[in-house]
Amino acid sequence: MKIGIVGNTHKPKVRPAIADFVSFLKKRQIPVIYAQSLVDFIGLDESADTVHISEMGAECNVVVVFGGDGTFLSTAKEIANSNVPILGVNMGGLGFLAEIVIEELEETVDCLIRGDYSVIERMVLEGKFHKDNKVESFYALNDFVVDKGSNPRLLFIDVQVDGVFLNTYRSDGVIISTPTGSTAYSLSAGGPLLVPTLKAIIVTPICPHSLTVRPIVLADDSVLHLSISPDQAPAHVHFDGRGRSYLRPGDWIEIKKADYSVKWLSIGKRDFYEIMRTKLNWGVDLPAMNKNKNLVENN
Repeated sequence: MKIGIVGNTHKPKVRPAIADFVSFLKKRQIPVIYAQSLVDFIGLDESADTVHISEMGAECNVVVVFGGDGTFLSTAKEIANSNVPILGVNMGGLGFLAEIVIEELEETVDCLIRGDYSVIERMVLEGKFHKDNKVESFYALNDFVVDKGSNPRLLFIDVQVDGVFLNTYRSDGVIISTPTGSTAYSLSAGGPLLVPTLKAIIVTPICPHSLTVRPIVLADDSVLHLSISPDQAPAHVHFDGRGRSYLRPGDWIEIKKADYSVKWLSIGKRDFYEIMRTKLNWGVDLPAMNKNKNLVENN
């Protein structure tokens, strides 16, 4: 087994976490390969095995990502086609994507050695942008978002599903998300929570100008067609909150399930429902917690 290591270089506490993890691996004689972005960050010498993130999938059996959900998403984008599983180590508050925390690193190494883990597939969306007789493809593990940007006017977004008209959304935008992305922007916009292993596509309007417009869950083999009305200013299009493009009148986007998936490595530390309960405070008596907090502070 060879383990690839990626980290968020904007978080100083990632540096000692990687050092500890590598120390555990060396004790067990497991080779590592580092993302080139870590060379200066952790002071690697010339003997260290490094590679660009986009090539890491061909060089190792597992990629371990130190950071938050954003680092996980960017890494997944780079290596998803390689079919190498990814394990996230959360370096902040508990995230939706990274399963383990820093205190569990040594236990994680033991699980990897024993093969005591499972690999779960999560679907990815492909967006084909048709502009000026050209087609360009982008991919998203979480979502594609079409929004009005800084324009104060509502967007009029026409959406078709499998060639059949669905709706013209008069809104601030529309989110097209995977089940994994159901806990991201779609959730904030009032979309449904989906178990991430489901195969489905969610359409969630952003601040629709109608009380009757609601999110809808589509089959995973659906093909969506999005465009804006002829008199609209260009709309912004984001994929996984990082990349950005523009949708102008006459352009259109085809969004569908990609022909590959992201391989998710899990050592069974916490399941989706535990993360939901923790992140969303399900079952927690918040008034009682605040009361107890005030009593402690006042004493």
